[in-house]
Amino acid sequence: MTQPTVATTPAPAEKSSLWEDFIDILFSPVSVFRRRERDSWIKPMLILTVAIAVIVFASRGVMQPVMDAEFEKVADQMRRNPQITEDVIEKTRGFMQITTLVGSLIIFPITICLVAFVTWIVGKLVDARQELHAAFVVATYAMVPRIVQGILNAVQGLLLKPEQLNGVTRLSFSPARSLDPTTASPLLLQLLNRLDLFTIWVTVLIGIGIYVTGRVSKQRATIAAVLIWVVGSIPAIIGALRQAR
Repeated sequence: MTQPTVATTPAPAEKSSLWEDFIDILFSPVSVFRRRERDSWIKPMLILTVAIAVIVFASRGVMQPVMDAEFEKVADQMRRNPQITEDVIEKTRGFMQITTLVGSLIIFPITICLVAFVTWIVGKLVDARQELHAAFVVATYAMVPRIVQGILNAVQGLLLKPEQLNGVTRLSFSPARSLDPTTASPLLLQLLNRLDLFTIWVTVLIGIGIYVTGRVSKQRATIAAVLIWVVGSIPAIIGALRQAR
């Protein structure tokens, strides 16, 4: 006699917490994008935003030389206008310090939204079948390396001498780090800064996200990632050209 066939129920998909996702995205991004493609991106975005804000607030003391150096660039441009007094410049300094601390709570989620839309649009150029929701998921998780970057920047602020912190590019993990931001060409500085390790890391994660959620070949996903990197360079180039005037 033959034994009766027993129907088997497929094992449920393995679940993971958001904290595991934040670790896995650094080492196994494909698995994260596959299991989170249709999940909410709002909660992880809020967690990342709060984490960035905490890092900015906690490291404000050691990062003060960098903030002062960056403000001096703004102040130099303001002084070219004879109608702007030193009192106005000092008030602007205080305002910028406040907005730097508070701005992370606003700028970071806005950045994620912009990156998501760019990811979705560029994905269409390579025939990706990625939904807009999935693009937001990809953009959110792709920003996790910025947490690592923020921590390393704070550590550098502790270890480096104040005179070495004469520009934000001094903290970057790019060729721009070796240039003096007070004398180097602003355009060259920004172009080299786009080769920053964390910028490339985020871009690679976005490319992987397009590959997974857009169901395209690795070659097409790579093309999309390069295009996104180029688009991301435009604001920095425009800012550098204005500064060079």
